[in-house]
Amino acid sequence: MIENTKRKSDLFHNHKSDKEFIYRYPLIQYKIKDRKPAIICINAATDHIHYLLENREFHFDIKGKVEKYEIDELNLRYHRLQSWEATFLYNVHNYMPFNQENYAVYKKLGTEKRKLKFLEECLHSHLAIIVSELNADMPIELVSEIVQIKSEKYIEYKGVFHQTYSLNFKTNISLPNFIGIGKGVSLGFGIVKKLGNERRSN
Repeated sequence: MIENTKRKSDLFHNHKSDKEFIYRYPLIQYKIKDRKPAIICINAATDHIHYLLENREFHFDIKGKVEKYEIDELNLRYHRLQSWEATFLYNVHNYMPFNQENYAVYKKLGTEKRKLKFLEECLHSHLAIIVSELNADMPIELVSEIVQIKSEKYIEYKGVFHQTYSLNFKTNISLPNFIGIGKGVSLGFGIVKKLGNERRSN
């Protein structure tokens, strides 16, 4: 992706150099949607995507093998990111809540009740990052709660196995579908999807 966009925008890769990483919420996120590779662009990234689209052909070198791709679908959607008096129900798939430090804390908590509370705190922190980084309109303070942990598993990420979750949660933030939360969101972890169409009273 870096070579295909001729290094015109660091939003595609979040690196200052080959060895120096830019720490921020990724505005370009790479996903698998309906078994097809997809790119989600947020805020400023909707303008920067033209650095990719200006190419007539989409040839990508993947692990030494050049593959040719075509654009199947292109959508532009406006979403109002803000807090509400009611809450919304979401699922997050392959949510990676822990870094090395807080995973060590999590493992020492002992009881499932304390672990759930810690996991909820991680989720709340990751939602707060989205609120801050994307300048959400916040007339009401952020609230969030895990409703159900559907599954958990270890997935390899950057050469290390991380504990991930599929879980349902509610929050008073109106999140767009397919946005990512947690660690690894630029590479498809933590994909959020709304469950149902109705708001729920708190």
